[in-house]
Amino acid sequence: MLDLTAYGEKWLERLQVLNYAKRTIEERRFYLFKFFRFLGEMGVPDIAAVTRDLVRDYQTHLHEETNDKGEGKGVATQNNALRGIKLFFRFLKEEDYLAQDPSRDVPYAKTPKRLPRSILTRKEVSKLLMAPDTHSLMGYRDRAMLEVFYSTGVRNSELGALRVEDVDTAEGFLRVNNGKGAKDRVVPLGKIACRYVENYIQSVRPHLVRGGDNRCLFLSLQGHQMVRAVIASIVRRYAKKAKLGKPVTAHSLRHTCATQMMRNKANLRHIQELLGHACLTTTQVYTSVTISDLKEAHKKYHPRERERGTA
Repeated sequence: MLDLTAYGEKWLERLQVLNYAKRTIEERRFYLFKFFRFLGEMGVPDIAAVTRDLVRDYQTHLHEETNDKGEGKGVATQNNALRGIKLFFRFLKEEDYLAQDPSRDVPYAKTPKRLPRSILTRKEVSKLLMAPDTHSLMGYRDRAMLEVFYSTGVRNSELGALRVEDVDTAEGFLRVNNGKGAKDRVVPLGKIACRYVENYIQSVRPHLVRGGDNRCLFLSLQGHQMVRAVIASIVRRYAKKAKLGKPVTAHSLRHTCATQMMRNKANLRHIQELLGHACLTTTQVYTSVTISDLKEAHKKYHPRERERGTA
């Protein structure tokens, strides 16, 4: 019988064959070997000795574990770690390394339903978009980036990975390559965003290219690809400059894009396709953030609200 590490490497090799994203594989590796260390501490000699109760104990361990600040893991993080373990044991069962899957009946923790935070109003979006100085190279680049975020709802990492050939400003489309879950998608790019991106490509980007064959759409001052941390700091800086008084991230613009489309009666499946959600239930959270619309309707149509009473 192979040792734990050997079984783990076999599974990770299988994920590579199935063309899982490199980042996903590394994440699976991290949580799997974390589980192996737990088994070692529990004195479990081999994979065949793992029981359902041991997997449940590990789930409890994930729930109780804290970092140096005494903070615990979120439910989503706990479930993601458990999901990797479940996929690993499913692989072992399918490949006949194990007769039974000890993790099969271990349920995931219930995820609390939280609404997206820091959704911007149209006025706040306008202030944010106007914050960059478009008379400077960096300012115009940043305005184009913000316009793309707001128009398409792409993720931070997806915007950073865009290449020049991924944008069709004539037809108004943007190709997102290797998005979350290693999936590609094509999304519409609004006419205002198209104008800024086209002007950026023609008049700004040539000044940022520093030789070589860097085809990344948005470039740093040094001519490099824009990394997530830098993009995040740019959004924060302009939110502060616009005096929005709330934490704003690239994901805030993603949520704002989806929420405002929902309020304008967009089809839920269209929003799902735009955001690249694998499951419609992920998109359905935006049906809850339109409470302001419900409140207005309540005020307008509820008979009690139309009465002029005194208290």
